[in-house]
Amino acid sequence: MKRKISMVLAVICLVLSMSTVSNAAANEDAVAHANAVGGVEGIQPYYVNTANVSAGIRIEGSTAYCYTEVVAKKACFINVIMRLQRKEGSSWHTVSSWIESAANAGGKSLYKSFSLSTKGTYRVYAICTVGGEEVTCASNTTTY
Repeated sequence: MKRKISMVLAVICLVLSMSTVSNAAANEDAVAHANAVGGVEGIQPYYVNTANVSAGIRIEGSTAYCYTEVVAKKACFINVIMRLQRKEGSSWHTVSSWIESAANAGGKSLYKSFSLSTKGTYRVYAICTVGGEEVTCASNTTTY
């Protein structure tokens, strides 16, 4: 009787340890995907169509050079709204905005320049739709 109970407990332990290993592997995949989409450790959404979205800004003299780049996992419709924003108090005010789209595309890049007339802190904020998924991205801030 003791031998049967020992065998049952051994099988239960074996089954429980297998599910723990598979959950750990699934969590590693989720973290790897979050980092691929520009995320940091923690909970990140899983995107079916979006591989990566990035935005950036560089100011030279009085000209702001803005960019947004989108990479899709598969060819699909991509829409990009790129906003140049200036910080006013604790909120962001849109100074200029550009919109471009691409059908059946694996990616989309948007590069624009804008002549600044007001000193302040600026950033690029992008709203990208990739095959129906909406992804937002904000660049680092820079000062003029």
